[in-house]
Amino acid sequence: MRRKRFQRGSLTTRKRSGKNYWFAQWREEGRPRTKEIGLCSKMSRVAAESILQEILKPINEGIEQMGVKDFTFESFVALTYLPVYRRKWKGSTAMTEVNQVQFHLVGGLGDRRIKAINREELQAFLDAKAKDCCGSVVDHLRFRLRSVFELALSEGVVDRNPAISLFTPRNCKPGRERRVMTPVQAAALIGCFNLREQVVARLATWEGMRPGEILALQPSDLDNDSLWVKRRLYKGDLDNPKNDRSARQVALTTGTKLLLDLWVQRLQIGSESKWVFPSERGTPMRRDNIWQRYMLPKLEAIGLSWATFQVMRRTFATWAKKAGVDAHTRSAQMGNTVDVNENEYAVATFEQKLAAVRKLETAVVQ
Repeated sequence: MRRKRFQRGSLTTRKRSGKNYWFAQWREEGRPRTKEIGLCSKMSRVAAESILQEILKPINEGIEQMGVKDFTFESFVALTYLPVYRRKWKGSTAMTEVNQVQFHLVGGLGDRRIKAINREELQAFLDAKAKDCCGSVVDHLRFRLRSVFELALSEGVVDRNPAISLFTPRNCKPGRERRVMTPVQAAALIGCFNLREQVVARLATWEGMRPGEILALQPSDLDNDSLWVKRRLYKGDLDNPKNDRSARQVALTTGTKLLLDLWVQRLQIGSESKWVFPSERGTPMRRDNIWQRYMLPKLEAIGLSWATFQVMRRTFATWAKKAGVDAHTRSAQMGNTVDVNENEYAVATFEQKLAAVRKLETAVVQ
């Protein structure tokens, strides 16, 4: 009798009556099964995959009971690891993490018995990934492997964690340059936009806000010289602010406040709109839409297509650090930790480094 195998199923899109639906396929008792899970416009891929995994769970659990506890890496990730961590991750985090886990880790280790995987095999896996991935990606894969095996150890699936002593190879593919705009470039960026995009770009560059926080703003969030971040938008889904348990107050520069007031007056937000940046359908605008349709084409025309929302936030952190704003205040404004602000966003300028060595020289000579 042919051995039953663990199933992941298949999730595709299918058009019916002019609308796209998530279409699931799997096998049960040797026969193909299908089901329409929901409209693509109302359900993310991650949500659809979660429903499919719930359908497959009793089938796969039955298979595991036959050959019990002898998980493959793929079956442990699907049956135990992802169900546990999906409950911890925000929707936006899940979209990124699930794809990385499935593509990199399951793609490379999926058919291996998890008990048989050793440190040498995992290190060789990271060494191979370093040829195609930058250091930050390999770092994250190393962290995720350690997390998978920690859970496997706690569940009694393995008797040790072979990922504890892994290290990131030194010969990783170079990452992208951490670019920062000059004041002249930032002025050109703002100047090429219409009023709505000017406000969005100002909030990202001069206030250090995330695009999802900007586009999720409601009129009630505006408060004189500040605004309150109470929610964020990611791929059309509203959620709590990232890394924040409560609302965060963001101080506004004079220039941003003037432009924001003009935009509010033009849009007549108080009486007609639920969102500060509404789409034509009355829903909040999505980041990809405003970037691809209205911002990127104009930035390409002036040679600033590289000035993404991440670059805008990094520019704020770098300018603020250069201006003498302490790390705690910068992180409170941007909504991240001091460590992330110092190590991921703020970039030391040449002027700062020059001043530092001159200061050192003066102190030593004296």
